[in-house]
Amino acid sequence: MIEQRQYRYEQVIQKIEETIQILQLKPGDKIPSVRKISTTLNVSTTTVFQAYSIMEDRGLITPRPRSGFVVSGKREGTSSSGKGIIPLPEFVNVYAMERIMMKNTRKYGVINFSILAPVNELLPIAKINKAMQAAIKEVAIDNYQYPFLEGHPRLLSQVALHSFEWNKRILPDDILITNGCLEAISLCLDTVTRRGDIVAVESPSYHAILQCLESRGLKALSISVDPATGLNIDELEVALMHNKVSACVFMPSCHNPTGASMPEENKIRLVKLLGERNIPLIEDDALGELYFGATRPLPAKAYDTYDNVLYCSSFSKTLPPGFRIGWVAAGKYQAEIEKHKFSNNISTNSLLQDAIGRYLEGGTYNAHLKKLRAAMKVQHIKYKEAILRHFPEIIKLSSPSGGFSFWIEFPEQLDITEMQKVALMKGISFCPGHIFSPSDRFKNYIRINSCPLFNAKIDSSLAIIGNLAKSMLLKD
Repeated sequence: MIEQRQYRYEQVIQKIEETIQILQLKPGDKIPSVRKISTTLNVSTTTVFQAYSIMEDRGLITPRPRSGFVVSGKREGTSSSGKGIIPLPEFVNVYAMERIMMKNTRKYGVINFSILAPVNELLPIAKINKAMQAAIKEVAIDNYQYPFLEGHPRLLSQVALHSFEWNKRILPDDILITNGCLEAISLCLDTVTRRGDIVAVESPSYHAILQCLESRGLKALSISVDPATGLNIDELEVALMHNKVSACVFMPSCHNPTGASMPEENKIRLVKLLGERNIPLIEDDALGELYFGATRPLPAKAYDTYDNVLYCSSFSKTLPPGFRIGWVAAGKYQAEIEKHKFSNNISTNSLLQDAIGRYLEGGTYNAHLKKLRAAMKVQHIKYKEAILRHFPEIIKLSSPSGGFSFWIEFPEQLDITEMQKVALMKGISFCPGHIFSPSDRFKNYIRINSCPLFNAKIDSSLAIIGNLAKSMLLKD
């Protein structure tokens, strides 16, 4: 039995590393199975899976379908820009690619691995409907008129409670309700940038953020993401020395598409690095509640003593995504952001705001989040096992710390675009990697989202994707 002074997964990692060293295991040698480690160390299989995932990201072990894990001969990972390389800013060109992908998904997609939102089966639909009916019945007259610009008072109070455990709490007056997290990010960009400016983004980066840059004529400065620790701050610091950066847009927690989360000390360093240079940090925390660990990772905003973080989040990943209710707390930039909001669309739907506010007042949201996270952990394990079973052995698979996504690297010679076309004709959609880059990088990557509830149909669809990849690699 292992001691309790460290996180259990950390001690599992330590024990396996000691075993590899003592037995002088070579690349390709098999390590003990998940079940055996679980029994020997008296820990759950989930803890062992977490430890093995971290070791996989560190390049220590590699999964082998139907064989468990073996010692790796090289570093495994999914993102690297190379030491000593200074990233250069570039104009973004992803809209056309994304539009075609979304159009084809709607036209052909039956099994949709592209969607990044919880399915209805995991949402509190009955309670949300009850809150909606109450909003319509009790204050119909108010909700049918233009609402307050900043948002419904009921919802603002509930969102402010979101920061209760932060060192620096957010007050209701610090918040603006938006049409989803993406509008919040867009308003931030409109406030702190001008056409032609340079904006630092992660590489890979959520494709909708890249589209926001493209539509505003902004240049993207791509900073690499470590699959285990998130944003490469050393690389960012070097890039800031050589470029005049107007803003940064990052996802420090549950990054999309890799699922990586920055350690607390890295978030603190990031806030300090940008705060001292007065470079606005636009923080996308839409997936932050979907962590797999024991505690919710605090956002960078929680450490913001410079009033320099523009915090953007949303209920679209935890409550009905169709409501499109998000918010922004932008500190010293808040007044200017409210001006842009008013000129764009005056306000956000009052009825939906009131309904979400009433639901949150009911006090069941935290219990729902706990249930949702547990369900997504199960989804994650089932999807990962199926991917390792069906896909080529030579893939590199991310080990997310939260969220809905798997970021998968294939050999460079595989034509992902052609594979996507064939998959769509078979009624299966996924996101090709190149839309997560401003200049067509990641051509041999795909993102698979584990949102659809796992069943035999999902398993067979993943098998189809895996078989397509195998057959195309054989041809090459």
